Amino acid sequence: MFNVLVKYFEKFKFKLDRHTFHWLIFIAILILVSSALLIMLVEPDEQFSNFIDALWWAIVTATTVGYGDKYAVTLLGRIISVIVMLLGIGIVGGITAKLADIFIEFKRRRELGEVEAEYTGHIVICGWSSKAKEIINQILNEDLERKQIVLVADIERDPFLDNDLIHFVRGDITREEVLKRAGVQRAKSAIVLNADENDATTVLTVLTIETLNPDIYTIAEISSSENKIHLKNANVDEIIVNNQINSQLMVRSALYQGTSQVISELLSNESGNEIYIFTADNKDIGNNFLDVFTKYKREDDIILLGIKREDQIITNPANDEKVQAGDKYFYIAKTKAK
Repeated sequence: MFNVLVKYFEKFKFKLDRHTFHWLIFIAILILVSSALLIMLVEPDEQFSNFIDALWWAIVTATTVGYGDKYAVTLLGRIISVIVMLLGIGIVGGITAKLADIFIEFKRRRELGEVEAEYTGHIVICGWSSKAKEIINQILNEDLERKQIVLVADIERDPFLDNDLIHFVRGDITREEVLKRAGVQRAKSAIVLNADENDATTVLTVLTIETLNPDIYTIAEISSSENKIHLKNANVDEIIVNNQINSQLMVRSALYQGTSQVISELLSNESGNEIYIFTADNKDIGNNFLDVFTKYKREDDIILLGIKREDQIITNPANDEKVQAGDKYFYIAKTKAK
């Protein structure tokens, strides 16, 4: 019984005072069993006809619940009852205090990012900045079945302490042991931010992530397009070049006014339409893209932007482009349709 209780609390991942906890439980059981045996000896048989009734009396007396269905009628029995009540108050108080210490320590360690993440299929975000906060808020606003996020950053305290959907792990994002504590090996995707504006940090981080979990979907942010080759060699799925995207968007907005507003709406889930993706229906396979486009616009009021075919992105496909098995559609809609 002792080991079962200790193993249960070991999931909080901090040192449990086994000696103290063992003795508290042992003494509690000893008091309950011995008092049950004693009350059976001193009380008439009609009061406590079996050990189960006596043990029930001992439990409700020690915890000062006192249902009144079983009680002592002899002087010696009442003296035993008083002793059991006094001892019970001390033991129950000690166990309660110990458990309170456990949960307080767990909360403190979680706030400091020392608790290991044990999730599966979660999203890992590496690096902390105002951009990271915005990304997390956007994910939380999405209509997703699973929104569990693990934030890995070398900051002092959890910036989302009151949100159970966000688990904070403190440490250097390039270190393998830190990423293991974040559960990268079981994560669905990882976003690596260029928080320190050092592309070398991003490259080293994604190399470690891909080593721990080759199947993870990684999105990495860098400052210089010259370093894209290093991320491609690391099997990064999507690469975001900060300055390049900003400058390209500014040029398009200068040439075609309103472009930035359109892009902003499509990328934000706060209002208007957003970009989503879903796998092509089996009924679509072999049909022309124009027919599929028309069908979804008429039936679901969504606009297909293009097709993702393995590693290839086909935007605005030709009218006679055939939909193939495994294709995925990018589409614009006010809400997630599929």
